[in-house]
Amino acid sequence: MPSAKDLGIRAETPADCQNLGDIRQAIDTIDRTLIDLFGLRMGYVLEAARFKPDVASIPAPERVAAMLPERRRWAEENGLNPDFIVPLFSQIIQWFIQQQIHHWEQKNAPRREAE
Repeated sequence: MPSAKDLGIRAETPADCQNLGDIRQAIDTIDRTLIDLFGLRMGYVLEAARFKPDVASIPAPERVAAMLPERRRWAEENGLNPDFIVPLFSQIIQWFIQQQIHHWEQKNAPRREAE
């Protein structure tokens, strides 16, 4: 995991914050990093469509079923409530699946001949 310094956060730990400005800078930096990472995740999700033979193969319920317990464990390891994290990731995963389906359909739509 990157350190606070690696992310560009002024205070190395939450306890090192000197004022509310330090707290806000850290939270904004973390949120920006999360959004950047979701953008990177999207690239991988869309690229995965290249390996899917048809749109029906995209949801991969067995993969989702394997992912959620792992996210639960990761939440617990980080002192987070898994009852919040698991539904959050379930929603994230479902949204990305929908994006991949749309992408697959766009890439594999029958092409019309120019009239």
